[in-house]
Amino acid sequence: EQRVALKFLPEAVRLDSAALDELKRETRRGLSLAHPHIVRIYDFVDDATAAAISMEYVDGPTLSALRIEQPKRVFEPAQIQEWMTQLVEALDYAHRRVKIVHRDLKPANLMINSAGELKVADFGIARSITDSISRVTMRGGSSGTLAYMSPQQAQGKPPKVSDEIYALGATLYELLTGKPPFYSGNIQHQLDSITPPTMAQRRADLEIEGGAIPDAWEQTVAACLAKEPEQRPQSIAEVAERLGLRTASVTHTTSRPATSPTVETPPSEPPPPKPSRKGWLIG
Repeated sequence: EQRVALKFLPEAVRLDSAALDELKRETRRGLSLAHPHIVRIYDFVDDATAAAISMEYVDGPTLSALRIEQPKRVFEPAQIQEWMTQLVEALDYAHRRVKIVHRDLKPANLMINSAGELKVADFGIARSITDSISRVTMRGGSSGTLAYMSPQQAQGKPPKVSDEIYALGATLYELLTGKPPFYSGNIQHQLDSITPPTMAQRRADLEIEGGAIPDAWEQTVAACLAKEPEQRPQSIAEVAERLGLRTASVTHTTSRPATSPTVETPPSEPPPPKPSRKGWLIG
């Protein structure tokens, strides 16, 4: 008997046939993601009373929760370097091999299992659920969490690798300073018009004492947070190289413009594990 996690869909989405059909398609896309640092999606399960997406169970907390447990509520670069290496390997695989972007990359979607390995959760699924809720309830919105979204994603433009690179920069910024680049006031205006302070300055503003942040990390995160896509690193491989991460599977290639991934037909998968209700973890 294999333990799995279940992400249950809101009732409004479950009862909307169009939204349900779209989420089933997103689940099928997720089946093509097979990487040691990406949470596996197994199946879409539903009956007369509920609908859920079954996925790999991760026996550990999120990076968001782990950050709060730190004495100064921030990480130092050396603490997260190995996890960031695993993260860029996972993103590079998803972008180059499967042609999928996450659309909601943030510390709360990065999990650390009991073996100390990073797992990227909710690849494409969480935002699909949010988008479906927005349509069903007639709420406006974009695919992502605003504090980690690029200006282009916040405007509702189709997701691109360049948006993921922005979100990676915002994620690193929060892990190292305790806050995302913009976290109060009119975030949409700040996304469009304001340059965030350096991470060292944000730490000083928040009276956080810690070690020096390497110049390469400061400069790379600032480049990821550039307003215009062409001013950002053009691939995850370029980000890894700028950060000085020693990756095993990331292909370092000449920079090229970031483009929208084209979804490919997922390869055939073996039958997913059939969870018994004893093994279900409701999430």
